[in-house]
Amino acid sequence: MQDKRKLYAVITGDLISSSDMDYSDREALLLIMHDSFSFVKNCLYPDGGEILSFEISRGDSFQNIVRNPKDALMVSVLLLLKLGTGKNERRLAARMSIGIGSVEYFPDSGSVGEADGQAFRFSGKTLDTMKEQEKQLLVTTANPALNLMLESQCAFFDNMAGRWTGVQKEILLEKLSGLTQDEIALKLGKSQSTISQSLKAAGYDALKKFLDNYASLFEYPGIFLMGNE
Repeated sequence: MQDKRKLYAVITGDLISSSDMDYSDREALLLIMHDSFSFVKNCLYPDGGEILSFEISRGDSFQNIVRNPKDALMVSVLLLLKLGTGKNERRLAARMSIGIGSVEYFPDSGSVGEADGQAFRFSGKTLDTMKEQEKQLLVTTANPALNLMLESQCAFFDNMAGRWTGVQKEILLEKLSGLTQDEIALKLGKSQSTISQSLKAAGYDALKKFLDNYASLFEYPGIFLMGNE
């Protein structure tokens, strides 16, 4: 039996317009997804400390458990950027729903799809509503007031992310991965001033504030336990 007061994050997502792809593209699609998942794991946990569990279903849907929930938003943003900056002909877009709450059941098999709990239900139910609302990112908790605040912040993120160019996504990905502007310039073969201008145009400071403020919420874990499921 899991501790119902321990918080987890569950990210449930799917690829946008993947049904339009040819069946011949499916193998490449899975390779891109697995590569993106591995990138995020290695970026956030290079020493293999925290374990992220990813599982793909129906070829274009995925779910994972973030055992340290304060990392869940960074995981989602990095994944969105990585999927959107692939070198393949098709860059992928995804929608993701983050559920914050307890996880009551972990199967002995270790399968994410067989696990259950509050965080899974929040994440799954919210994703079901996102396609009609044309939203790309949402966070759901047991606290209705907190959900309203997070919904508005995610709406600003969606608006900002919808304006990013391919180059801006690539630069943002490198910056959030921990590289300096000079290191990004060297890696991408661009000037430092170009990197600086691109980060400013992409709204990097606002994005970093969004990520930092979300992580800071977990200094007050009681706010996630308010309200009823």
